[in-house]
Amino acid sequence: MFSSSLKIIFRTLLRKKGYSFINITGLAIGLASCALIGLYIFDEWRVDRFHKNGDRLFRVTTDVITAKGDDRAINSVGRPLAQTIKKEVPEVEHVIPMRRYQAPIKHNGQQFYEKIFYAGEQYPSAFSLPLIEGQAATVLQQPYTAIIKNSIARKYFGNGSAIGKIITIRDSVPITVSGVVDDHYKSHVEFDVLLSWPTYAALGGTSTEWFTWDESCFVLLHPNANVEQAQKKISSISMRYNGDEYKNAGYNVGHSLKPVPDIYLYDEQNGVSRAEKVYILGGIGIFILLLACINFVNLSTARQAERAKEVGVRKTIGAGYSSLIGHFITESIVLVFLSGLIAAGIVILMLPYVNHLTEKNISAGLLLHPYTIGLSVFFLLLTGLLSGWYPALLLARFRPVDTLKTQVVASGGNSIRKVLVVFQFSISLLLIISTIVASKQLKHMQQQELGFNSSQLMVVDLRKTPRAEFIENYASIKNELSSLASVQSVTGTAALPGRSGWDGQLVWAAGRPAEDAVTLEVIPVDHDYVKTLGLKIISGRDYSRQFSTDETQGMLLNEAACKLLGWNAEEAVGKRISTSGADSGIVIGVLSDYHQHGLQQNIKAIATFMAPYAYGYLGVKFKNVNLSQAVKQVESYWAKRFPGYPFEYTFLDEDFQQQYKAEQRMAVLFKVFSGIAILIACLGLFGLATFTAEKRKKEVGIRKVLGASVNSIVLLLSKEFLVLVGVALLIASPVAWYFMNGWLQDFAYRISIPVWVFFVAGILAITIALITVSFQALKAALSNPVKNLRTE
Repeated sequence: MFSSSLKIIFRTLLRKKGYSFINITGLAIGLASCALIGLYIFDEWRVDRFHKNGDRLFRVTTDVITAKGDDRAINSVGRPLAQTIKKEVPEVEHVIPMRRYQAPIKHNGQQFYEKIFYAGEQYPSAFSLPLIEGQAATVLQQPYTAIIKNSIARKYFGNGSAIGKIITIRDSVPITVSGVVDDHYKSHVEFDVLLSWPTYAALGGTSTEWFTWDESCFVLLHPNANVEQAQKKISSISMRYNGDEYKNAGYNVGHSLKPVPDIYLYDEQNGVSRAEKVYILGGIGIFILLLACINFVNLSTARQAERAKEVGVRKTIGAGYSSLIGHFITESIVLVFLSGLIAAGIVILMLPYVNHLTEKNISAGLLLHPYTIGLSVFFLLLTGLLSGWYPALLLARFRPVDTLKTQVVASGGNSIRKVLVVFQFSISLLLIISTIVASKQLKHMQQQELGFNSSQLMVVDLRKTPRAEFIENYASIKNELSSLASVQSVTGTAALPGRSGWDGQLVWAAGRPAEDAVTLEVIPVDHDYVKTLGLKIISGRDYSRQFSTDETQGMLLNEAACKLLGWNAEEAVGKRISTSGADSGIVIGVLSDYHQHGLQQNIKAIATFMAPYAYGYLGVKFKNVNLSQAVKQVESYWAKRFPGYPFEYTFLDEDFQQQYKAEQRMAVLFKVFSGIAILIACLGLFGLATFTAEKRKKEVGIRKVLGASVNSIVLLLSKEFLVLVGVALLIASPVAWYFMNGWLQDFAYRISIPVWVFFVAGILAITIALITVSFQALKAALSNPVKNLRTE
């Protein structure tokens, strides 16, 4: 019986090739788009979801409240907190401290720079590391041992076992490989090398400073432990042990626990979490799939008159109401599964492009993951049911006596079809308007005046140099670089624009109570920082070699920092302030505000002082010369000065734009998906226009005989659809304004949504719809009226 139904279904599809092509193509595109978005969401969701004890694994967060009532959460803690939790909180089974470590790895005479962390010995078991070699319980117990990723093991040691092999850090410290971990697990902690915690102590690391907040701390609670009680006990520790120092700084410090599986998705970046982006993409994917389903419903209901005789014959030979509904829903599901097979091919073809766009490495093998297969089958069945139930109900209700007398008129569901067309174009217009707004906001940020000159300015990464040698010889290195014919000036700094300095540093103004301290971003710089970046001094002076005290006491503030401290630019000059690294600073000048960071956030309050030991970057300003030759000069000098060390550079203008990658990606996604939505909507519109023209061909013939022009007939057949697009514009415009206005609130410097955006989107949608519909309308208008009138 089922095989017989399948034969009939395939014969029907082959007999109506145009209908089948439109339906299958629209569904395949919708399903492929939804699947690609689904793969991306699944890849994001599964980060840190593989931990066996994930439901009781937490990161300890530092929660700070200032005397002024400001609060912020910091993802790191004071160094003694981990051991104190271990001693005092019985709900905690294991405490896992972690800290980043930056040093080159020397191997076979080469320098390598990997992502290195120190980690407590319980990290492998608590985080369920998929170890290829080594035992989780003991792999990080001993000093001078490390876990390395499998790709690192292959790079250093080839295909043999890496256990017991040696890598060298700090040029002379041998580290024994005690474990190898599979690369293909997903965690928010991304490392290449994981050094044991005893190695940190053996290399002179200390754990006594409460106010450092430079260490991560994770806790694994006992099974059935009360999370709220554990959090309450942990929260009070810092103030009990270091309350006086925090109070003197005007801080009240507590702690909270954040589930590790939630960190990746829900930690905010520039005020936006990954989860918000996932929700947006998920919504777009569902809408696109809905558009494809709407096409199926519209085309199926439009063809009801053609299939009326089939229903009559089936009922006459004994088919019941339920069996008819089952047949038509089965037909829908078969069509959806055919579309699904084509969609799978589209997904495989498009996956490299998606990986490039999202900077991910989603494997096509993920399509064979049990979750993926299960969800795919579920969604295909759901899509088939949702797409097929209404047309099935509509067709199954026909009476045989009417259908066999050809008295059925294909008017049933006409209102529903109009509503669905309006819905389709409303979604398409929503995406078009969103695309225009997102692109305009991105352009606004890229073209904004930044307050510094990024032209011809090379950024050289100093973190991959022998630090001690560089710091000791900084003056001579800078002079040698400055003497190159193509170089205008050189500056050393901890952070050029587009990168963070020492953010969140407390700064005290002399003569004020300690609790009046403010939080600034402090950036160590050298004499030529202002000149190289083209910053403007609006009060006081720049750093000068004529004043030897500038190197030990001189500080520059920007206008935002002056305002935060309660000074104007003129009165700030000469004031004494202090911060970490500059205990007795004197403000020698005030900088005009400039954007150290992207325009997603307000201009930060910034202070600078001179500290060669803290430089992480060189800014090399070139004269108006050939850039490629200028770069080669600097590269040649670097190769002689630091043989064997990599020379890595970017240009500041390109570097700064990297902060807008998320917005650029969002703008591209909106463009792609709005294009897909319009394509699907137009496929459906084309199919409806085809059936409308077919249904009204006798009317067209009569009108032509009576003298109607081609233009009037085209207008007659097109205006209904154009009215529907106009209604869709009226619905989509306020919805798009509401959502995009909310999206723009995440930006400190944002555009206002201009009215012309809605007119442009409307004109674009109407033009596309007119082109789609007019093809069939023109074909009908140019047909032979005699033939149309003869065909009844």
